[in-house]
Amino acid sequence: MNLWNDVRYAVRLLAKSPGFAAAAIVTLALGIGATTAIFSCADALLWKPIPLPHLETLAMIGQRGDDPGDFETATPADIDDLQKQSNTLAGLASYERGLANIAGSGGQPDRVEQALVTANFFDIMQVKPARGRAFQAGEDQPGNEHEVIFSDNLWRNRYASDPDIIGKTIRLDDQTYTVVGVMPRKYEFPLATDLWTPLALKPEDRISRRAQLLLGVARVKPGFTVEQAISEGEGISGRLRTAYPDTNKGRHFAIWPSHTFLVDRETNQYLIMLLCSVCFVLLIACANVANLQFARATGRLREVAVRTALGANRTRIVVQLITESVLLALAGGALGLVVAYWALNVTRAGMPPEIEKYIVGWSDMQLDGRALAFTMAAALLSGIIAGLAPAWQNSRPNLVDSLKEGGRGASGTRNRHFLRNLLVGGEIAMAVVLLVGASLMFHGFHNLLVSGERLEPATLLTLRLALTETKYRDPHQISAFYREVLDRIDAIPGVRSAAAVKAMPYSDHSSSRNFAIEHRPADPDHPSQAMYQVASPSYFAVTHVALRAGRLLNEGDGPDNLRVVLVSESTAQKYWNGKSPLGERIKIGLEDSKQPWMTIVGVVADMVHNPYDRDPRRAIYVADQQFPSLWMDIGVRTAGNPLLVGPSVTAAVHAVDPEQPVSEMQSMEKAIHDRGIGLQYVEIFMGVFGVLALVLSAIGVYGVMAYMVSEQTHDIGLRMALGAPRGRVLATIFRRGMVTAIYGLAAGLPMAYGLALLTQSLIYGVTAKDPVTFIGIPLVLLAATAVAILVPARRAMRIDPIVALRYE
Repeated sequence: MNLWNDVRYAVRLLAKSPGFAAAAIVTLALGIGATTAIFSCADALLWKPIPLPHLETLAMIGQRGDDPGDFETATPADIDDLQKQSNTLAGLASYERGLANIAGSGGQPDRVEQALVTANFFDIMQVKPARGRAFQAGEDQPGNEHEVIFSDNLWRNRYASDPDIIGKTIRLDDQTYTVVGVMPRKYEFPLATDLWTPLALKPEDRISRRAQLLLGVARVKPGFTVEQAISEGEGISGRLRTAYPDTNKGRHFAIWPSHTFLVDRETNQYLIMLLCSVCFVLLIACANVANLQFARATGRLREVAVRTALGANRTRIVVQLITESVLLALAGGALGLVVAYWALNVTRAGMPPEIEKYIVGWSDMQLDGRALAFTMAAALLSGIIAGLAPAWQNSRPNLVDSLKEGGRGASGTRNRHFLRNLLVGGEIAMAVVLLVGASLMFHGFHNLLVSGERLEPATLLTLRLALTETKYRDPHQISAFYREVLDRIDAIPGVRSAAAVKAMPYSDHSSSRNFAIEHRPADPDHPSQAMYQVASPSYFAVTHVALRAGRLLNEGDGPDNLRVVLVSESTAQKYWNGKSPLGERIKIGLEDSKQPWMTIVGVVADMVHNPYDRDPRRAIYVADQQFPSLWMDIGVRTAGNPLLVGPSVTAAVHAVDPEQPVSEMQSMEKAIHDRGIGLQYVEIFMGVFGVLALVLSAIGVYGVMAYMVSEQTHDIGLRMALGAPRGRVLATIFRRGMVTAIYGLAAGLPMAYGLALLTQSLIYGVTAKDPVTFIGIPLVLLAATAVAILVPARRAMRIDPIVALRYE
């Protein structure tokens, strides 16, 4: 009953102060809305259950080196040993990701995401096809692997939900496959897979301990945990290192809980950082509302004193005052839901579909029951935080002074000033953290754009071609295909030049290979390794990769000539310690491998391939005529908009092979944007939070100074009446406000440096000791604070001393 009376009384009081109520509600709505939006993102991407059965018993299997954070593919023989020796795993299936060319049913040739899986894969996943059947025992043996299972998305979009699809045949990589099943709509593992085919390893591949081809999925036995499986896996790794020192030295099993595997580590780090940052915004909003309530409470001291004199105890008054604050926060929470709904819609709309499909939970990002519960909790907590200090401070007034009409002593106390200054100092401390974070994110995204500018991305078209081993068995066929395609593209009007390479920058197609250096003993624990690039001679001109020493690849580097290789600057620095590597010989694999020795004839500049790399990737470049590759990216340098020549480029490819799919055609600008979109999202969010923090902090300073000036009207008038210069009075007011700001900066800068260290560890090109950021941001905050102080202070200087002396 008391609560209901408090609510009714609070509503009546707030209705009498619409300006105060509106300012408090809007301030809290911004903080609660932003917090709800980021919570909804984090909830969908990090915490919501992934739609796979019994996720807690599902483990992902790979291999790694000495770094526990690594997760790489494993060798078939090692996975087989793990399955045989494990006592904690109930079953283990293997799979390999890939791409396939699909044609048939009158459709155009297309490139689809493929997963090659062992016959027991869907049994381990505990998922059955919605139509047809899963793979049967023996269908993953060579010669028996011509069955295919479609994803629901592929079945609906390419085959128009054909109800009679089961039993039909398709052409996949120039071979005939029979459709035996269609998976349920919500099944998405491996992520973005369009179809599944049996994994039919050759006998020599099954026993290989060198070729890291596979990933595994396993179920933990009842009574065991994934953590126990991890411990057991480490023991098995040790036995394999002892038994096979030549191949397994330094190799460990990587056994991860499925949720850890599916949720990207960088996504987790960025979202937690954003959630902490937006909580700072909410705290700043709460501090502002608390200061508003401090100012409003000055006019209510007489009311509180009367209630106290009539017998109301302190707890009763505190509850009443906090009830008002909570009502404001709930109204702010309701308006904040509108802010969050708009922010989530903008966030979802900004993600390209081709990227979205690889992000677990993106489509589930919405204002659901969990978000509503969070908003309610945030509103209640915000109301309590914003109202507790003012309520406690104002619940024990000086009855004598407060009951006097116009008694000056009722207007404020030293404690109240201290609390208000403390709140403003806290706002400035949190604002400097957010603004430093926003500045560093801007620098990181700027570095990404600058690194991409050397490519002149506005006039560069990229696409992917993947030939099938069935049709192109001979290396000469592969070379002839790409040579003719490049010649035809070069002849298109508007095309300046075209090139082929295994992995274009920002394509995510790159792969690393170990290599041996002639006359240098190999280090099994730290093998020589670099990104392996097969490139046409024109690649370096198309992508503006500069020559540092020696020569580039040329048309004379044919299959019958000396095998040559180029190395990047970072490769030369790493493995030749700054000495010239020209004339040295290297080969792919170990020194006893069957690969030919290659002579280093040139050193070229490093190229950024991934915006999240901490250092430039080491790379080696071999000639496409000497080491033909089935899968190649094509780069087309144009005179204008690269997308305008896209249809002609596709026609040129189909003129060479009408059944060859052309995939991932896009401008380099879009490739850079898509690869860095996660960083861009964080940059935008941090920028918004920083601006909100700056504005709210400035408003908070202004509110405190306006209140202090109004409180000191009598004192200011008295000093001026006694002859004090206006400038000295102004300086006194200004000094008081700036001292609070300086204390806030002193408290915030160490926290900002901690955030800078975290950002430095995440983003290439960002330094925690950036002088522009750590000098510029405090200056911006001090300037905003100075303006917020000067406005009410200058207004006070216009007070007529006679009027001021009559103030009370």
